[in-house]
Amino acid sequence: MTTIKIIITLITIILYTGCAKKEIETTTLNDLQNIKQQPYLYVKDLKPIPKKQQINFIKDFKRKYFYPWHLRKITFSYKDATWGNMYANMEVYSENLTPISKEWFDTIITNSNFAQFDTLRKKAITINNSHLKVFPTIGKIFYDPKKAGEGFPFDYNENSSIKINTPLFISHLSKDRLWAYVESSVANGWIQISDIAYVDNKFRKIFENGNYYINLKDDTNIYKNGYLLNSVELGTLFPKAKKGFIIASKDYKNNGFIRTIDANNNFVKLGITFTLDNIKKLSDELIGERYGWGGLLENRDCSLMIKDFYTPFGIFLQRNSSMQKNDGESIDLSTLDNKMKKQFIIENAIPFQTLIYLPGHIMIYVGIKNGEPLVFHNMWGVKTVDSQGNYGRNIIGKAAVTTLMPGKELENFSDKYSILSRIKSITILTQ
Repeated sequence: MTTIKIIITLITIILYTGCAKKEIETTTLNDLQNIKQQPYLYVKDLKPIPKKQQINFIKDFKRKYFYPWHLRKITFSYKDATWGNMYANMEVYSENLTPISKEWFDTIITNSNFAQFDTLRKKAITINNSHLKVFPTIGKIFYDPKKAGEGFPFDYNENSSIKINTPLFISHLSKDRLWAYVESSVANGWIQISDIAYVDNKFRKIFENGNYYINLKDDTNIYKNGYLLNSVELGTLFPKAKKGFIIASKDYKNNGFIRTIDANNNFVKLGITFTLDNIKKLSDELIGERYGWGGLLENRDCSLMIKDFYTPFGIFLQRNSSMQKNDGESIDLSTLDNKMKKQFIIENAIPFQTLIYLPGHIMIYVGIKNGEPLVFHNMWGVKTVDSQGNYGRNIIGKAAVTTLMPGKELENFSDKYSILSRIKSITILTQ
């Protein structure tokens, strides 16, 4: 983590926790002390992915990743694009913990320029790691920061972080022309013009060459002739060039051009074999990473961690948990009691090929220890309830291996709000 990033993190945490009265605890849970934080240790027999099936996964990945460049118009409605305007009628708070005024929303919504929705229709690409926003502003939107589970890090103006080299389809520009509203394979939203470049057919033909590599490590520096150009994250895609790899750049007119970068040992061909060794490499890279709602501070939330975990295998997952639960065979568990849910998972879930879903959260099933199903997930915290019925949070705030009942030893733990009680379904990705 860079010095600037550390400073921003400290300031943000002080701002959003120093002034708010919330029941926040940071007790180290038994799960984190008693379970070795190495997700691959709990697999007895790893079920392979058949070669033919993985080939189909890779084809599907390429099609979905590049689909914005094959659009003629935006695929969702004006109503879906402007859903965030509902915040203008709600009590929400800005980064200084004061309520956001109607005038602020009026200004932002006017600048959104949705009268021009789906009129520009230009192809583009990200040239930096960036963020997709609900509104064309870097301003924050929080629910009541004094409530448990709200305030930092839950900025509702954050749709998702987005990696360099991601294809885009532009709907239109904001009135100040500093933002573009885009559709991407990651999510839809506003992105700063400074982080994108327009691309023509020639650029797209060179870039979309069918030969792709994926970066396997976070904070990987990339170079051109030994000179540092940028830093990229696990899950970033690079087309292979004759010498080195391709990265998008742009000229002063905002038009994209192809730049090649030096070869990198962290890059592997898209569609690595589904082996325990490769699972180990990826989980070792992600375990312990700080929680980042929507990709806040270049960290990951639950669904982004899972999406990036499966990318090197050539398995394309959608961006959020409610969609990822449909990226395979979904099996409803909502009518089962806790005992039956646990037993069903033990008997039917496949390690590292099964996702476990509950509203707002998703996890990777990794195996069993002492008769308990274990999951690998990036989570903010365990919901707690005191004797007066006041809600709180025991913060985990990172990617970890836990049981389905993390925090059950806490005095104010609520079985009603446990992970196990709230599980709705499992999804087998390889079915």
